[in-house]
Amino acid sequence: MNKFYVFGPLAALLVFIGIYTVHVSGMKEREAAKVAAAEAATRARLGAEAESRKAAMADAIAQAERRKQERAEREAREAAQKEARQVALDGRDRAFRDQERLGRQIERLKKDVEAEEAALAKIAAERRGAEAEKAFLEEFVAKARENVRSLETLLTRVAAPAPAPATAR
Repeated sequence: MNKFYVFGPLAALLVFIGIYTVHVSGMKEREAAKVAAAEAATRARLGAEAESRKAAMADAIAQAERRKQERAEREAREAAQKEARQVALDGRDRAFRDQERLGRQIERLKKDVEAEEAALAKIAAERRGAEAEKAFLEEFVAKARENVRSLETLLTRVAAPAPAPATAR
């Protein structure tokens, strides 16, 4: 029985070693498979994250470009509106200046018209006076000529010999 005490545990140890080695060798393969699966999952996750990051970056770049384009369009539109407003303001200012200039010109022309009307009235009065004087002078000349004729007639009568006494008949 002494042998049984040595061989029994020794046989159990050999069985245990056999099972253990099978188990350990399978365990290394399983752990290697787990590690490989974990690495594959990590690589897949990292790849997906990288793809997602690339997509996000591409989307961010596209949005930035769109915002930049919108900003450029908005600035161009605002510049056009500002320019149109400036043109309108310049037109309004020019119209006000023209209005002021034309108003001053109208006032000056009204004064000129009044002065010319006064000059015309003066000339018309002088003309009426001249026409009255002309009529007076013509009448005066006509009377003077008539007087001259009547004086000549008188002188010819005075200078003519006296008529002979008339015989009574």
